Amino acid sequence: MKIAGVVLALAICFPAVILPESFRAPADPALFAPAALPLSPAQGPPSKKASDQDKPKGQAAISVSVDLVNLQALVTDKKGNIITGLKPENFTIYEDNVKQEISHFAPVDAATTTVLLVEFSKMIEYFIEDVWNSVYTFAASLRKGDWVAVIGYDIRPTILTDFTQNRNQLYEALSRFNTPAFRESNLCDALIYTLDRVEEIDGKVAIILVATGLDTFSRNTYDDALKKCKSANASVYAVSVGQSVRLRYNLDDITLLMADNRLRSFAEFTGGDAFFPRFPAEFSGVFKDISSSLRNQYSLGYVSSNPKRDGKLRKIRVEVKADINNDGKPLALKVQTRQGYIAREK
Repeated sequence: MKIAGVVLALAICFPAVILPESFRAPADPALFAPAALPLSPAQGPPSKKASDQDKPKGQAAISVSVDLVNLQALVTDKKGNIITGLKPENFTIYEDNVKQEISHFAPVDAATTTVLLVEFSKMIEYFIEDVWNSVYTFAASLRKGDWVAVIGYDIRPTILTDFTQNRNQLYEALSRFNTPAFRESNLCDALIYTLDRVEEIDGKVAIILVATGLDTFSRNTYDDALKKCKSANASVYAVSVGQSVRLRYNLDDITLLMADNRLRSFAEFTGGDAFFPRFPAEFSGVFKDISSSLRNQYSLGYVSSNPKRDGKLRKIRVEVKADINNDGKPLALKVQTRQGYIAREK
């Protein structure tokens, strides 16, 4: 198998990393057993009541309720500087090239609701330091009032902690990333599972995906995962691990390039971003950028002018123009938001 060959190459080229004693946790054979704990906002972030009583608790969709469409948008100039202080009249929303009327607008500078989704299989044991740099740098970036949950995945996803604002509880969950048990990394399954779990959470929701981008044999296909991303209310911020090893040993074959493309696509379709740090010192900057992006978004909402409930993809385009230089010349600004959504069927 091609992926197995990539892992073997990594194993030959890169020695195993020995974690400090303070990072080790007692062996837990049930660490990546099927999750019994529901990732539910009942203990933390506000949520909407499920509209479908037949659905399990914690899995009611809210991204498109009736014809209401909610967007989180980050606005920057050509140099990538975040633009704040904009007003509704600066924004124009198009759905399938038809202009929509904005019914909700608010600048967002509030606490974040985040799920840290971390690959933890034997795929990453030879660059586990990247994983540790990621999860602990992320934990250090949290502010008072932020909610965070942690999910690890290998052959299956496992909830390590439900939503919490307790930093000690978060560190306890992170300390369980010890010795990988399985070689399989089923990325598509894990991402769909996580997006399902956060469907009912109101407002700004982010999934920070720390992964290689490799997928061994997920039951769900890459297309299934992309379709889920198109209908998701959460933004995916992908942080690639293992880039330093690939750079050192020139391991960029087609399998690894496809892995990078998965991460980019998941981020692009959900209005998030993808990062590929090649050196340990870059991780702090990556998570600083993610935190800044999440805390400086605009919340937009509109009622779709298309009344059809046909289950089809509707493309969204947001344009922003503003006189940011105060010279009487409005400039077109860059907008980072979701590219569309899938309308509910009757």
